[in-house]
This record gives sequence, C-alpha cells and structure tokens, in this order.
Amino acid sequence: MDDRVEKEIIMPDDNQNFHGEKRQNAYNVLRKLQEHVRSNIPAIVAQRAMSSFSLHQEPAPQDGSDVVFVVVYPQNPFVGEPEVRRMNAKDIQEGLINSRVQIQDSRGVLALPNDEGHYLYWAGTPEFDQVNAFYYTTFTLRMYERYAHRQIPWSFPSARLKIDPHVGDLANAFYNEQEQLLGFHTFINKSGEKHSTAQSADIVTHEAAHAILDGLRDLYNESFGLGARSFHESFGDISAILVALHDDSLIRRLLEWTDGDLRMSNFISEVAEHLTDELIQSDYFQGHTIYLRNAFNMLEDTPFDQLNYIPDNPETDLARQEHNYSRLFTGAVYDILVGVYERFKENNQPAFVALYRARDVIGNLLTMAVEAGPVGELNFSDMARSFITADEILYGGRYNAIIRYVFDKRIILTKELADIHRQELKELPDIRLPDTMNNALSAAMFLEDEVLPALNIKPTEALMPLSTYRNAKGFAFITYFNSRTVLLKGNEFKAYNGVEVDTFGGLTLVFDKHDRLRSVYYRPVSEIDVAQLKVVIRELIEHDKIVEDLYPPAGFNDTPDGLIIPGKPMDKPEGNKLVKYPVIFDEIPDLMSNLKEYLNRWTDKSNS
Repeated sequence: MDDRVEKEIIMPDDNQNFHGEKRQNAYNVLRKLQEHVRSNIPAIVAQRAMSSFSLHQEPAPQDGSDVVFVVVYPQNPFVGEPEVRRMNAKDIQEGLINSRVQIQDSRGVLALPNDEGHYLYWAGTPEFDQVNAFYYTTFTLRMYERYAHRQIPWSFPSARLKIDPHVGDLANAFYNEQEQLLGFHTFINKSGEKHSTAQSADIVTHEAAHAILDGLRDLYNESFGLGARSFHESFGDISAILVALHDDSLIRRLLEWTDGDLRMSNFISEVAEHLTDELIQSDYFQGHTIYLRNAFNMLEDTPFDQLNYIPDNPETDLARQEHNYSRLFTGAVYDILVGVYERFKENNQPAFVALYRARDVIGNLLTMAVEAGPVGELNFSDMARSFITADEILYGGRYNAIIRYVFDKRIILTKELADIHRQELKELPDIRLPDTMNNALSAAMFLEDEVLPALNIKPTEALMPLSTYRNAKGFAFITYFNSRTVLLKGNEFKAYNGVEVDTFGGLTLVFDKHDRLRSVYYRPVSEIDVAQLKVVIRELIEHDKIVEDLYPPAGFNDTPDGLIIPGKPMDKPEGNKLVKYPVIFDEIPDLMSNLKEYLNRWTDKSNS
C-alpha cells in the first residue's frame, strides 16, 4: 500500500535556524501563520486518501449480513412515499453512529435496530426522522468522497458531525460549525399541517452539503461576500439534485414525466401543466421538496449595483440575498447537466444511462472545481472558470463547448474570457512538485523558490500555507491564503462604525499524478470585493442581521448573519471584529404545491 500519508501542517521550532534571505522570508511567513492560528482563523486539517494499489490480500466480498436495510423518504418532485434503502453495515452502527456522523436527538429517544439489525421505522415516528437524517447525511458525504477520491475532513477538529433531527419548532434547518451540528426543526404551517425538515431528503442533503463544502473550503464560510455565501447555497441545492439522481425510481419517474426531454423550456411550457397536475393529484405527493425547483429558472447575471436586497418579484428576479442569488449558479449547473445528458443520448445511450452518466460528470466537475478554485473571496465567474479547469483536468476539455455556452448565456462568464482562461491553462510554466512536502515550511519555501517567480505573482500580503493533500487518483492540491482587514468607517454603519472585518484571498495549485502543474488559481481580495462587502454589511445592519452575542436574547426573532467579537466596549467599537455568524440558516420557503404558480410566472415573464 502507498505509504504516503498526509500529515497535519507542522510549525517549526522557534529556535530552528534558517540560512539565507529566502529561507528567512519563509520563516517570517510561518511566524505570521502562527499569529493567524492564535487569532482563531480556522485551518483545515487536510487528510489524504490511501491508494488502492496494493499486493495485500483483499478482504472477502460483503455478504448479506454486511448490509443494513433502512426506510427513508426520497422526497423529490417526482416521488414521496417512504422506501427501503440499503446501507453498508459499517456506516450504520447501533446508536446511529459511524466514523463520521452521529445522531444526537434533543428528544432523548434513539432508534434501535430490529432483531435482524435493520431500521424499518415508518414516517410519523421520531425514530424515522433520525434514520432519514442519518442516511442522507452519510450518503451525501460518501458521494462527495467518491467524487473527490479522498476522505473529506470536517472544518472542525472532530471526526464526527452531529445531527439533531428534533432541534426545535422553527421553519428552518441549519448547519452550525461552532457546535459541529446539523439541526432540523419541526413546524406547523399556515394550514395547520406538521412538517419535519428531517424527513426531507433534499433539506438534509442541503444542510450536509454546507458541512462538506466547509470541509473543502472553510474560508467560504468566513466570508460576507455575496459570491461565497451564494455559492454555499448553490452547492447545497446542486447536491440535493445529485443525490436525487442517485435514486433509480426518481430517475425513471423524471424521464417518464418529461419523455426524456429535460430542457428548461419543456418544464416551463409544455410539461409544467401536466407535471404539476399529476403531482398534486398523486398519492405520492407530499409537498415538501423545494431544492430541485431552484434549478428551474432562466436567470441571467446582473451587475451587483443593479440588484436589490429584496426584489419585487423574488420568484423571477435576481436579488442581493444569498438564497435568491444562488439560483443563478444552480440553474447554470442544471443546464450543463442537461447538455451533457443530451450529448450522451446523441451517442445512442439510453436516456436512463445517459442521465446516470451525466450526473457523475457534474459531480466530478463540481468537486474538482471547488478544489481547484478560489480559496477565499469569489464570484460566480471565478467558479465558472473553475468548471472549465475541472473539465480540462478530468476530461481533456470534452465538455468545454457546453460549459462555455451555458455560462455565456447566463452572463456569468463570456465565451471570450472562457477561451482566454482555457488557453492560460495550456500555457502554464513547467513547475514540478517537490518529492517531499509534509509541513508548512516546505510549502512556504516551494512558494518562494519556484511558484511566485515562475508565475510572476507579487501578492501585496504574504501568502501563507493552508493545506496540502493528494487524492487516490494522484492529484495533489496545495493552497495558500492571505488576509486583508477592512475598516467599516462611516455613519451608514451606525453602531458598528469603526469595526473591522477580515477578508481572505489565496492561491490554489493543482498537480497531476506525475507531479506536473495543471492549474493555478490566484484570487486576491480586490477593491471591488471590498466595496461590495461594505454594501452587504450595510444591508445586514439595516435588516438587523448582526448580533453581539453568540446566543442572541429571546427577543431576537431573526436568524443572524454576523457576530461582533469585542476587543473594546461597543461604545468605542474601534478594534472590535465583525465575523460571520457560525451558523448557516436555511429557512423553508413555499411548499411544492406552489410549483404550478412558480412555473406559470416564468412562462408569463418569458412571454412578456
């Protein structure tokens, strides 16, 4: 077995000698990194997946006793009844726990296996909610680990993410990085019907995806920028689609109702009436699924300054609120999925097989795009470039025409800029990865000696090592970050005039299995980022989204987005820090019964 095991970044001893100017610079970078760590800037503890190339005797194939049956609720627009699914016995042990996930229910009761070791609870019981949330959280994590070809760490120094399927009675679900928790509420809607968010495969997947993305890129969850916050939401929605497309019954129902035509115009025009009427009249319809709907849009990007925080028509208009704005990227990825699916169909692949393959192409592209993309601040054009990078690395540019067409149509990235980026990837300098890089010092020296001179990058703030790892396919990833402090100055910031906000930029390098440089993404914090950040924070202040206590008082009736870390009393705010609130809340929007009205609005807009 390959014995290259990734190590946590090791800091040098303070008394260690380094000779020469370059070595001293590297040492100073490491000291700055220490200062940032002591300032509670999060650090990813990266892990490397072990290679499967081995002469050791393989274990015997699993027999029937290695499989546990569970009843879960694959809620999607196309099916709703609970169904039986299988889990690897290692992934569901007594107490609803495995190596990465565990149930911690506020109600105290805990699902137990039956005499055969299976969890066959039915909807309407708290045990069903536990099993459902546990199953889809684990499924989502394992799906992305398959796409990443490695074990994906959480952003916190713990092996397990906790799940509370009965955390409260509000109309939302959340990911809490601080408490290492996914929380799901049970609430009563206006019609008096009780809804458990833990019963929705889409909602559970969306929240689990927040935690997974936080493990892949934890600085996205530190950003107030519209791009990073919206991409978090889009990643959750895309993840729900990918998980749904792993379910054979959902795929077949989707293809049956659409007659194999997944084009957006089909959903908004011809299929909308038939699909919605059949859903509403169907015994399967439950009315909980929401996330796939977010991909059914014809949104085009709009300049930041022309966006409102809350639009007049939130269903069809783009806005400067992350859940709303995220739909732009989700819709683009859905379009790419359809384009890839149609490519396979043109090559005489059956529709079912074509969609199955297209799903995995999108999963691979999305995961590589995140790992090869920006470290900190970003916008959707950055992620579009990363999709092009991912296609070049994984598929040799096979889907470039589809990707560049979709992002150009959505006004996210023009075809000209897409072509420039693709050409830059082909003209990278010949930089080779060192034989050994198992600590931050070696990463810092490699950056100074090889990378910055060859790429002619001259950062205004020193880049510090963040993570290094190699996946089971042999691709190696190295990330560096730097920070820039923004001062909130002006009466428009009200009580927070004088407070500081940290923003993050960085550099991502990708090397292939031959240790040859394949991708560079340098994304510093720009003046545009700073200007937009100030607008976003002014709007958060205006909408009472900032709190001064990690646990807001009972009278606080909203979900906070910002938290003040006091260095001084608030009557003298200079020196105080504004940080991202460590919980991502996802309020539950209208139920699926409004899908018909939603699609009709798009039809009306397209006809106007």
